[in-house]
Amino acid sequence: MPKHAPADHAPAVPDTAVPDSAETAMQHPDQVRQLLTLPAEQRPAWLNEFLGTMDVPPISDTSTNPLLDALIATTAHGEKKATLVFPLDQVLAAAEHAAAADKHKLGYEETEAAPRLWWVKDDGTYLMSNGQDPTDTCDENGRLPTVVHADGWGPGTDARSILGGDDFRQSIELTTPIFDDGTTLLGMLREAAADGATRFTLKTTFDDEYMDLTYITE
Repeated sequence: MPKHAPADHAPAVPDTAVPDSAETAMQHPDQVRQLLTLPAEQRPAWLNEFLGTMDVPPISDTSTNPLLDALIATTAHGEKKATLVFPLDQVLAAAEHAAAADKHKLGYEETEAAPRLWWVKDDGTYLMSNGQDPTDTCDENGRLPTVVHADGWGPGTDARSILGGDDFRQSIELTTPIFDDGTTLLGMLREAAADGATRFTLKTTFDDEYMDLTYITE
């Protein structure tokens, strides 16, 4: 006689169907719904990192984006983490654009103009220069040439599943030292590109009160 699993034991998800990130999860809603029913120790590491301290609510069997539904159901409160990867050459180009600009746009509650990157979440999520250059021309979609979308989160994508429900714009200083030896982010980007790095990774931990950013080049 075959042995049956206990009634409260969730079925395993086939390895070939398990998404390996929050980005690919959107392509496999059925598998993600199953993963969300598993105990934390049986979930993939990326899913536990995404959920953080979130209590997983019941997810409808007809949900087409279970991660987003879980996030909205918990009103996006609690600590969240996200990792975004950008092409380094394009990020450096945006940073150099900001550094060379004569004038700079001010972000929320900023009073002193300075070269900065803006990290934006609206149509996908992206980095851009805050430099004001009257010679810049937008492309056919109305986007400036200094806009650099994160891998997998280009125009038309919905980043609420990893960054919460509200759109935002976060300023990132380029010429203020961020390391003990006085290195700035602009200096870090230049050195990394000269050494042959191709990727700029932005890691963030955030909640309703604060946001912590970590920068990695490789």
